[in-house]
Amino acid sequence: MKKLVSRLMAVLMAMTMILTMSMTAFAAEASKGTLTVNNTVAGKTLDLYQIFTATKNGNNVAYTLNSAYEGFFQSKITDASTLKGEALSEKAYEYVKDQVGTDGSNGAAFAKDIMGWILSASGETKTAVESTHSTTTTADTKTVIENLIYGYYVVYPLGATDTSTAPGNETVKSVASLVNVTGDASINMKSNYPTVDKKIIPAQSGSGIKVDAIVDGSWEGTHDMVLDDENDSEDTIAPRGAADGKKAEDFGIGDTVTYQLTSKVPDMTGYNSYTFKFSDTLSKGLDLKEVLSVKVGNTTLKAGKTGTNTYALTYDKTSRILTVTLNDFYNSYKNHTGETITVVYTATLNKDAVIGMNPNTNKAVVEYSNNPSTDKTGTSEPSTVDAHTFDFTIYKYYLKDQNNKEDKIALEKAKFELYKGNTEGTAADEQAKVNIVDEGNGVYRQATADEAKAADFTSAKIVSDADGKVLVKGLDAGIYYLRETKAPEGYNKLLSDIKVVIKADYDVKTGKLTSYSVDYTYNGKTTNGTAITDKDSHPVVAVENKTGAQLPSTGARTALLLTLAGVVLFAFMAASSIYSKRREAR
Repeated sequence: MKKLVSRLMAVLMAMTMILTMSMTAFAAEASKGTLTVNNTVAGKTLDLYQIFTATKNGNNVAYTLNSAYEGFFQSKITDASTLKGEALSEKAYEYVKDQVGTDGSNGAAFAKDIMGWILSASGETKTAVESTHSTTTTADTKTVIENLIYGYYVVYPLGATDTSTAPGNETVKSVASLVNVTGDASINMKSNYPTVDKKIIPAQSGSGIKVDAIVDGSWEGTHDMVLDDENDSEDTIAPRGAADGKKAEDFGIGDTVTYQLTSKVPDMTGYNSYTFKFSDTLSKGLDLKEVLSVKVGNTTLKAGKTGTNTYALTYDKTSRILTVTLNDFYNSYKNHTGETITVVYTATLNKDAVIGMNPNTNKAVVEYSNNPSTDKTGTSEPSTVDAHTFDFTIYKYYLKDQNNKEDKIALEKAKFELYKGNTEGTAADEQAKVNIVDEGNGVYRQATADEAKAADFTSAKIVSDADGKVLVKGLDAGIYYLRETKAPEGYNKLLSDIKVVIKADYDVKTGKLTSYSVDYTYNGKTTNGTAITDKDSHPVVAVENKTGAQLPSTGARTALLLTLAGVVLFAFMAASSIYSKRREAR
């Protein structure tokens, strides 16, 4: 009997242990939830810090303060500097409840406050906080974190910022979010990451720091001026909105392009220093000209290697990268979260510019600090802008049979000049001639300003090649007049100029070029060009020449007949005279 009882007791103990283990496993499984974070950006890091652990029984939740955070609450709660354990946990719960509000609408200030404490922790406190810390890599738009132990968390997107708060705004914003995980929970990430927006803006008057000074390092303190819009002398330079700038625009070779870079001062909670710099890469078809202005809010910064409210410049001619670094960024702007940072600079479209639907693209990024604990930096998504320049092909031909429009004979050695018209389409005589450079192989382009200023420069004639064609490139959209100055030998020169209109079509939403076309008018007849959408296609201006065949001279045949008749009559009279003399001699 004793053996039987012993065996039964052993079985009961084994069953008890199994049930206990099952209940423990069940409890462990039941104390984990899922957190969904919306509005995330792929490849970033989310830091989660568990402030309170939690247990749940039906609708009731009990919270226990993690000991790692005792120091924070001891410093915040009145008469709590010596409290610990359960007593402090209860006070901390009430403090958070009061700070956040019943609906969580006032939680930003508390989240910002405790996140600052976490990021500045050191020594044993830092080690203790790290024991409550977990990380996850974000997915695109939505990140799901499973098996998260029940508790109250502060969620911190590492390197993110909130730029919506500017001085004078009483609503506190926070990069960090608070979330209660006692099952399935979700939050919308309120923060973002530093960005840059690049636009082409109207030309600005005034002078800045030229590229040569940037390259040789003599740029420091070389300018401090107010710039004006060339179109409105009363409008001092200020950050321009989306309606003022463009993501793509057209220019002629040698024209100046004015660029604006804008960003926002980030929230630097938890940092002791902060790196913030713009990097702008120019394409081969664009030459940096000068940096006109750098501003933060309404403050115009000075060029300097160090100091508050200053910026530093570098330009690498090989990589074609312009770098604008805002010095002492943390100390200068830690209290200016949300203010607009603006850089304005100019570049020149050069002879290497690609044409037509091929864009001369340059892109800008912002490099910024992305971890308060290290000196590591992140890079924003690039913002790209396109500068376009256009072209057209002149096709010179003779139509041998006017009834067969396809029977065209190419004409070479026709010579042309090109004139720029104004928006009213005034005759070419009143417009400036476009200076032209012959690149060879039937290709001509508009000269740059420096080329045209050279003492030995002479604008080339545009001459049709053996196939009757010639490409003219590097032109801004607008009105031009094509004048034939010499027709091919044996053909008549055109009696008037050909009006050429280059038109560009940009997408309303993206701002990018979708097509361009060339219409031309001669002798009152307009030919509408086909829209060019392909990067390898060129619009054609077809120019017909009439033959210069010799016209007959009036009266030529009559004169010849009279001459012949005279010769015959003279011969007859001479013969008669000789015959009469011979008769008399007989």
